Amino acid sequence: MESKIDTDQLFSQATTQAPKAHKGQDPQKLKEAAQQFEAIFIQQMYKEMRKTIPNDGLIQRGNADDVYAQLQDLEAAKITAQQGGIGLADLMMQQLTK
Repeated sequence: MESKIDTDQLFSQATTQAPKAHKGQDPQKLKEAAQQFEAIFIQQMYKEMRKTIPNDGLIQRGNADDVYAQLQDLEAAKITAQQGGIGLADLMMQQLTK
């Protein structure tokens, strides 16, 4: 079964149902939320990039290595987002504060 996605319909729904900015919103809270979202996005990118590294079998890896790598990626993503990241948080801030 093949499903077709109507991008025009999705765009129109997104623009009509998007939350509107309120004058009472705290810009600092918006910035923190945008940075947290960017950190999650970056962490997902790291996770997908890590999947491309082949397991050569030289060193046996277990669940502990996977957990450590995930925690390391999470912290690296948080730091990256706090230091400017890839610009996603800035774009979100521009959109949310219009």
